[in-house]
Amino acid sequence: MNSTSGLWQASLALIAMLFSTTSIATSSQQNLPTKSSEQPFFSNQQQAEERSKAYDDAIEELDAQQDNCTTEQVCDELDAAITDLEYGKHNHIAKNGLAMFDILGGPAFTPENGMMMALGGLYSFKTEREQTELQRSSVSLFGIVNKGDGDVGYSIRSKQNLFFDNDDIRYNGLFVLADQSENFWGVGYNAGKQQAASDDTLLNKTSLSYHANLDFKSDYGFYFGPALRLNYFKPDQTSLPQNAIDDENFQQYKDKPLSMGLGFSVSYDSRDVAVNAWQGQFLNLEYINYNPSFGSDNRYQKALIDHRYYLPLALGKVLAFYNAYQWSDGDVPYYDLPTLGGQASLRGLYQGRYRDSEAIEHTVEYRHTFLRHNGELSAHGMTLWAGVGSIAGTDTHLYEKLLYSYGVGYRYELQPRMNVRVDLGLSDGDSGFYLTFTEAF
Repeated sequence: MNSTSGLWQASLALIAMLFSTTSIATSSQQNLPTKSSEQPFFSNQQQAEERSKAYDDAIEELDAQQDNCTTEQVCDELDAAITDLEYGKHNHIAKNGLAMFDILGGPAFTPENGMMMALGGLYSFKTEREQTELQRSSVSLFGIVNKGDGDVGYSIRSKQNLFFDNDDIRYNGLFVLADQSENFWGVGYNAGKQQAASDDTLLNKTSLSYHANLDFKSDYGFYFGPALRLNYFKPDQTSLPQNAIDDENFQQYKDKPLSMGLGFSVSYDSRDVAVNAWQGQFLNLEYINYNPSFGSDNRYQKALIDHRYYLPLALGKVLAFYNAYQWSDGDVPYYDLPTLGGQASLRGLYQGRYRDSEAIEHTVEYRHTFLRHNGELSAHGMTLWAGVGSIAGTDTHLYEKLLYSYGVGYRYELQPRMNVRVDLGLSDGDSGFYLTFTEAF
């Protein structure tokens, strides 16, 4: 009887310990909702920040319990509770418009830069917390050190998406500073096709570009506003490849490195979130005039028609369509001709290998976000895409010679509706592995 009694006492003690651990896990989550639909809005920012700290404290408490859990079942329950709280904090920040800052770094490979190490940060916030429908603004900054076919290079890239006054005012900016080597092919489809990248096509250069748009919403729902374009491209003329020496366009503009343009854009935008749309469409018309009156070394003009459409198929499933036409006319320098490729256009194709006075692209992408156990969206997703494009002007007409790109990507929602993007893109003769923030389009 004594042994039987001791066994029962031990069993009851174990059960009590399990229930005690579970109750601690439950008490640590008290009054902390985890679903997005349950999140309250705090008009007082201090209260909102205190709620964020409450999530952190609860997660820390459960972490400590997890370090000392005694059974696999209890460990799994604690892990699930921690995950719920992490998503709860994420949903709370999104609902209350609190600022977030995250750092991301790692290796990548692009056709333009070869192997590289990237380190960057993403800062997102709301310019007015009380405007619940206002999109989050974001500023990203990436520093890159790379070793391509030439010497070690570096680049700094920053992107700004700012939204003000109930989304009636928008500012979009892109800054890129680079001291890197790149391959030079020349102008036209045949120039890019007939020669593979090698030491014979390698060009060293210093470049800087800044593109900025300030848009205002009209009473008719359209956005319009001024646009600024600044491009500086200075090649190292002591070690030019032979094909650059023989190229008429390159020789004409190698001592005219600065192009300064002013213009305007007119757009219609019904997307739910500009940097990661799940529904709606975006239609944009842009015109830029480059003129010595603005300080430009060159006189020419460029235009862009850009259309994006997002079709929701089900929760977490979206088809995204991207169509863009680029046009240029006048004394357009080599470095500012319309081109395809890079991390946002026909990913996997060397950016600048194919350039001419006109360019067009069509890409379709399937975006899938995985669901959690409670039916809400998780932070993890994947994409599949395929696209075709064409350049025209020198030796071909549009659609006469087609370029293509396809690939697969992984997405992680680092901040509300702002993803870390990891893409593997493939094309004819090129490939790229891209690590950056926000979607390609």
